[in-house]
Amino acid sequence: IYIYHIQVGYMKPVGQMCVDAPHSNSVRVDKDVVLAKEHFDLRGTYQDMSPMLIPRGQTKSYLDGHEGPYQDDIMESRLKEAYNNLYELNDGNIVVEGTGHCAVGSVVGWNNARVAATLGLKIVLIANGGIGSTFDELVLNRVLCESMGVEIAGIVVNKVKKSKVEQPREYLEK
Repeated sequence: IYIYHIQVGYMKPVGQMCVDAPHSNSVRVDKDVVLAKEHFDLRGTYQDMSPMLIPRGQTKSYLDGHEGPYQDDIMESRLKEAYNNLYELNDGNIVVEGTGHCAVGSVVGWNNARVAATLGLKIVLIANGGIGSTFDELVLNRVLCESMGVEIAGIVVNKVKKSKVEQPREYLEK
């Protein structure tokens, strides 16, 4: 019997729901990062796991001319540095979680598709169950990914009632 232990890291590059990180001096991170790091005892710093925050009110501030930390060169450097730090700590295995749909973060120029392109990652699209609206949502996300040169590795249709699994599968495959 062979038992393998694979170290896996976690990163949420664009966070919206901010909280104070435990055991830190006023470090703000996405709430999902705290949950993942604490629950799974993950390696890496909170800052590397949550390198970019777009908290409530930040969109208006940005549109009002306060650029904040979103300049292309600064963000690209920070994202790559954080990803590389986590990559090294976790044997090259990292789950990178997007925020919402692929366009989240577009106001400041850093949507999920651009982050994936910057880091050289493929994307798995996740859509809620259904047929028409699910297809429409997937098409919009696919177009944005293609415009950024991001390959789609797969699609997960989520939240489908057990009794209705076959219908979305049949029609979405068509």
